[in-house]
Amino acid sequence: MGGHSMTRRTAFLAIGAFMAATATAGAQQNSSWNGTWIGNWAGGNGTQIVFADNDLIAMYWDGDYLSDTQASVSADGRVVTITWASGQAVLNRDGETSGHIVIHEKGKSDIGFDLKRDKQ
Repeated sequence: MGGHSMTRRTAFLAIGAFMAATATAGAQQNSSWNGTWIGNWAGGNGTQIVFADNDLIAMYWDGDYLSDTQASVSADGRVVTITWASGQAVLNRDGETSGHIVIHEKGKSDIGFDLKRDKQ
């Protein structure tokens, strides 16, 4: 009798651990910024922001790719802050493929607009 009880308990613990790991992996996947995010092209000064997972690869803004960009992602993965010599951008995730960005540049008015993950 004791052997069956122990086997059942072990099976339940293994299933519980698997479900927890699967849920954690899903949550991490949903918070990834992986891909190309675009916005404001109709507004005249579009942006393209490229991530590999949550690592910033490039940011196109104000007619050129920015140099010396730094990026940090919040613990929950919903907010990315990108800085460069003359400014800062804060990206907020609204959904799996949508977000909003506010750009602060020295000597200019702040600008904010929607972003979407580009379907390439």
